[in-house]
Order: sequence, then C-alpha cells, then structure tokens
Amino acid sequence: MDLEEIADDRGRLARTLAAGVLGVVALCSLRKGKRLRALLAGGGAVALGYQATTESDEMTDLDIDSLGADASSTDEETAEAESADDEFRCAACGEPIVPGQARGPNAAGEIVHEDCDAAA
Repeated sequence: MDLEEIADDRGRLARTLAAGVLGVVALCSLRKGKRLRALLAGGGAVALGYQATTESDEMTDLDIDSLGADASSTDEETAEAESADDEFRCAACGEPIVPGQARGPNAAGEIVHEDCDAAA
C-alpha cells in the first residue's frame, strides 16, 4: 500500500467513527427531548458518513498553480487601483501630497500645498 492510500484509509476510518459517535449522540439527544441538538448531530453524522463512503476526492483535484496565478494578478491590479486612488494630489501643481506635508484648502476649496497656495 502506498503512503497516500494509508493516509486516505485512516482519514476514512476517522470520518466513519466520528459519524458513528455523532449518530449515537443524535439518538441520545432525541430520547432526552433535545431536538435541535439531535438534528445537528444527525446532520453531522449523515455528512461525515456520506463523505467517508464516497470515493470522489473533489478537493484534491484542484489545480493550485492556476489558482495562485489568478489570485496574484488580481492582487496586483487591486494594489495598482488602490495606489492610484490613495494618492492625494495638489490641485495647483498636480504633484502628490505625502503624509505630513503642509497642505490646506485654497480660495476655491481645493486641497493644495501651502507653498503652492502662497505662490498663487
């Protein structure tokens, strides 16, 4: 047996045992009159039991490399858009206003460097 098959068998065994335990918890809770707890435990037992008995490994068939490429290009585009929006530009000279730089509104109410406002 391959190491991957052994790990898969152990995972399947763990899911089967967890489904059995949740089934017992569901039955005990139902006998005590705790319907919500019984419903949740029963649903968990059904989900784990189904997952343990099916052969398909849908999550392992994903192509992680292609997902990473799409995510990185989206992140770069988002960063460029944010940097363009985040730049605060002087209305008089058009240069960016950096944090900590003296600025204020001019007579028209636009934000400008104090040097540009004094020159105008």
